[in-house]
Amino acid sequence: MAAQAAAVQARVLAFRVGGRRLALAASEVAEVLRGASLTRVPHAPAALSGVTSVRGRVVPVVSMARLLGEEDQAQATSARIILLDRTPAIGLQVDEVTSLADTAENAGEARRGQLIEVGGGAARLIDLDAVLDREFGSLARTSRAVTAQMPARQSAAEEADSAAALLTFDLADQAYALALEHVQEATAVPAEIARMPRSDEAMLGAFSWRGGLLPAVSLRSLLGLPPAEARAGQRMIIARIGEATVGLLVDRLRAIVRAPASAIGAVPQVLNRGAGEARIAAILRNADGQGLVSILAPDRLFQDQSLAQILADGRQERRMAAQDQAADKGESYVVFRLGAEEYGLPIGAVEEVVNLPERLPRLPRSPDFVAGVMSLRGKVVPVVDQRRRFGVEGETPAGRRRVIVTTIGDLRAGFAVDQVSEILQLTEGQLRSTPELTAEAGRLFERIAELDGGRRMILLVNPQQLLDRAESDMLAAMSDAAAAPGP
Repeated sequence: MAAQAAAVQARVLAFRVGGRRLALAASEVAEVLRGASLTRVPHAPAALSGVTSVRGRVVPVVSMARLLGEEDQAQATSARIILLDRTPAIGLQVDEVTSLADTAENAGEARRGQLIEVGGGAARLIDLDAVLDREFGSLARTSRAVTAQMPARQSAAEEADSAAALLTFDLADQAYALALEHVQEATAVPAEIARMPRSDEAMLGAFSWRGGLLPAVSLRSLLGLPPAEARAGQRMIIARIGEATVGLLVDRLRAIVRAPASAIGAVPQVLNRGAGEARIAAILRNADGQGLVSILAPDRLFQDQSLAQILADGRQERRMAAQDQAADKGESYVVFRLGAEEYGLPIGAVEEVVNLPERLPRLPRSPDFVAGVMSLRGKVVPVVDQRRRFGVEGETPAGRRRVIVTTIGDLRAGFAVDQVSEILQLTEGQLRSTPELTAEAGRLFERIAELDGGRRMILLVNPQQLLDRAESDMLAAMSDAAAAPGP
């Protein structure tokens, strides 16, 4: 057993960055992400490609090419991200993951925090921690130190706190589960379910529940399992999916379990191919040795267009209640776009949104990011071009741009943006902290909104910092220009 454990520890994950072939200890890898969407963070360190969402966590992603002094091209998605087993998490953006191999094949042995580079018949070690320190300073060291101090095993209390609460049930003699947070109630099958004409096979009909009507859905059909005859043990799970409340028919309830994170694993890619399997988020390994439990992903259950009406019918009073609750606890943001990225400003800091004038008078000796000044109800307002301030690449889009006028105390400025898309109300559950690795930008972007299951991320701007930086940078640039010797 000891020899087997040593062999596992000695394995390395090999990958490619441009023309360079590298590897790191497999024990340092939490997982490999494919095709993850990246959100760029302005004013962050140069080697930071952006941030991505991994199961509710906002993870900074570092470009290995830039970290090693190579050139790369910023992309909205990454071919591969190696997620390091650290706290807080860090992702390494690489071109290709080539293999998982023994160190003997790589002519070297990588320890934690080291890379092996193979080339020209020889191998050399690169201190990954030192390279991260050079770019990110004490923040990278904090990440490493926290990981080093983590105990090998959680205490019983810590495991209980981190355990996932699940409702398990049977479908076609297979075990499935839903996170308990999505379950409102589990009850007997209603005596009467009114069948709807021309409805999808999965749509059983509608039934009365707490003074309203809910859609009844066959989980068997949704998962591509064969239909079953009505049985005495069947139950209806009243589940919350987004804004909707839906009844899900299952064969038999099992139990409510609390599963430690160590017992839950990702779905193997080879198993996640069919329509039914694609709705599985993770696999639970039963401690009692009674097989595996497939944990369903509620947001993927109703992806088919033909089933969209089921969710629409299921909203009803639940939707209104959810909106009222969000109005009480949420905060509204003005969402604007710069290039491909979205940003948000608290609506309380926005005085108004106006069209960008076709011509703006320039201020003498002003920096290039100051587009000029505009007159707004008799007052002169400096206009900052946020594309230049945030280093947005690409051409300015055609059409009329907008100016967001922001005022806090005595500070007032207009910020030219590509588009103002919506006013969005965000709840606390949709907000994430800015990763520590981007702390240089953390004062400007306090939080990140995560929407659509992580597929949409909005950087939320601290308006005070935005104005303070604009003012201080303008004053500094003008002072430098005034002090410069004349021609």
